[in-house]
This record gives sequence, structure tokens and C-alpha cells, in this order.
Amino acid sequence: MTVRTTQRPTRRAESGFTLTELLVTIVILGIIALVLPQAIVLGLRFTAGTEKRVAATTALGTLNRYFYGDVHSADNVTTDPACGVADVIVHLRSAGTDVVYTYDRPTGALNRVKCGDAGVVTTLLGRFDNATSTHPVTLSCGAETSCTSPMEVTLTVQSDPAAPPTALTALRRSSSS
Repeated sequence: MTVRTTQRPTRRAESGFTLTELLVTIVILGIIALVLPQAIVLGLRFTAGTEKRVAATTALGTLNRYFYGDVHSADNVTTDPACGVADVIVHLRSAGTDVVYTYDRPTGALNRVKCGDAGVVTTLLGRFDNATSTHPVTLSCGAETSCTSPMEVTLTVQSDPAAPPTALTALRRSSSS
């Protein structure tokens, strides 16, 4: 009698994914594909909003730096056109020099225009988001408007419609004449 031993075929190592692993991977990739574009759009909106707020804050700081000195040296405050500028927020006149603050709605640019014997110098103070307001900087005291004191000039800046406006109030020097 011969004894026959049955040998089992050796199992070879198989590599690859099971159907379950493949389905789980596809579901996870599908979730990522749905969420990723929304996250990118949200990030871009946040970045754009931050840039606009930073630009408005920078414009306000630059306006602040010039405004107090210009008002202090002004003999007369009006909203009359000067320096070739028609759309004037405030016109500050001193001996031989006119300084005009103006807002250009199409570009959102807030400018300071100084003209005198030496010529005309335009300084870009900054840019505001022109979609938020037709005039983010307005004269609220100092020319035709009534003021607590006739010697003060106030500009109101509304750079963000969700935030309260900022009022810049400067005092004119007392004139002996």
C-alpha cells in the first residue's frame, strides 16, 4: 500500500486592495472633493475681506497724519472747488496754499491735493472699498455744517459698514486777524 501524501499548493502572497478598502477610499476622496472647493472659496473671501479692512485702516491712518496739520494751519474751511478738483470733501485754505481732500468713487481713492505757488501735489492717502459706500469720508463739521466750536473741523470716516464710523476732529489755530 502506498501512502500518498497530498501536498497543498503553497499560497502565494497577493498584494493589492480588497473591494472594501477600495470603496472606503473612494468615499473618503468624494467627501474631500466636496469640502475642499468650499474651503478654498471661503479662504479667498476671508483674505479679500481682510485686505480691504487693512487698506481702509491704512487710509485712515494716513488721513489722520495729514489732516490735523492741515486743519491747524487753515485760515478758512469750505467745500468749494480748488486745485482743479470739483468733488471736494473739504477745502482748507491758508496763506498762499490750498489743501483739498477728495474721494474718487470709481477707483475708491482718497486723495489730498495741495496747490500753491510751487504747483499741485496729489497724495494718495489710501483706497476704500467703493462698493461699501458712495462717500466713506464726509465732512460733518467745519464749513457749512454747524459745529460745537467754529474752530473745529470733523471728518467722519465709514470704512466698514458693519463697524461704527470714525470721527477725526482737529482744531484750527486761532487767528489774530
